[in-house]
Amino acid sequence: MELTETPEFVLIQFCDIIIRKQDLRNPDARYMLDETVNALKVKAEKEPYGYSPFDRKGLKEYIAHIEDLLMKFDLQQSGIPS
Repeated sequence: MELTETPEFVLIQFCDIIIRKQDLRNPDARYMLDETVNALKVKAEKEPYGYSPFDRKGLKEYIAHIEDLLMKFDLQQSGIPS
């Protein structure tokens, strides 16, 4: 099963768990978070099929928040002040 076939709420919960429980300085944790966000991006571009607990605007804002967080950690790892 591909991540894009996973329901949105599961992907969002997985992102939240990674953020809370993993050290984002770890490249593997950032990779998992990035892959999950990429699946959410695909879902955000499509109209929801059936019931969706998230509107597209809210989902895109959530994605932007996670991408900003990832960018800050990437800048921190490279030694560039944010």
